[in-house]
Amino acid sequence: MAINLWTFLAMGAVGGIAFAIVTTINVHKHKMKKLEIEALNLKAAQPELDALRADVEKMVADKLLAQSKRIEVLEAIVTDKNYDLREKISSL
Repeated sequence: MAINLWTFLAMGAVGGIAFAIVTTINVHKHKMKKLEIEALNLKAAQPELDALRADVEKMVADKLLAQSKRIEVLEAIVTDKNYDLREKISSL
């Protein structure tokens, strides 16, 4: 049985297209598995991230409370009547 050139080229083209399709499907499956693994890792790390977020929020709240107390003290000093008197005396 003799295969002419056009039959050979047609079979090669069909085989090449089939190979490209199979390769594309396998690459897609591989990428999807990597994404699934990454999603599972993120889900496993979620409690740690929540604990870290809670720690950061507590530190920020503590810092804001400390700053608020300092501002209150400074406001009390500045609005004190004796402060104005001391400023006038020191400017003389």
